[in-house]
Amino acid sequence: MSSNNSSRSSNKGRRVIRKKEEDVKGLSITSLLDVLTIILVFLMKNVSMEAVKISELPDMKYPTTMTKDSLMENPYVTPVKLYTDRVLLGLGNLLLGEPQDLIENVEKRSMMQEFFRNEWNSIPEDKWDDACLIVQADSNLPCGFITEIVRVGTNTGYQNIYFATVEEAEWLKSYNPAAGR
Repeated sequence: MSSNNSSRSSNKGRRVIRKKEEDVKGLSITSLLDVLTIILVFLMKNVSMEAVKISELPDMKYPTTMTKDSLMENPYVTPVKLYTDRVLLGLGNLLLGEPQDLIENVEKRSMMQEFFRNEWNSIPEDKWDDACLIVQADSNLPCGFITEIVRVGTNTGYQNIYFATVEEAEWLKSYNPAAGR
């Protein structure tokens, strides 16, 4: 017992001190979520779902897109084809001259105007809304030639004017998809 007493007496006087671990303060996730919620609500309030809102006038008509074949089914259509070397009028492809003649030659312009007037007069008055002018032009032509045709066409009475590019007969042979890259 003496050995037990001696060991107890030596431990009794001695105090065991344990090192206290310091509490590490972490980031409060609650306040972070509060801030993110406020930002989210702010963004939802200010971002409009109608990003591309167009103000439309009451009498505004948007241009339509259609194929040349569906336009040519219309019996009241007047086609004009502009190539780099010639201008063809109507379904019969009547040769008017060269594109440069539209701007420089008054006689050729008056011939085109007379052709448009004859075509317009052959359309019944109740079908004038269905009548249209199709301007098919080579993509290499300056727009001044097309503008001149539109000017003469609108002066004649055509309200519907459609535009198209003239296809080359052998377009697939000259097509090179690698050239576009």
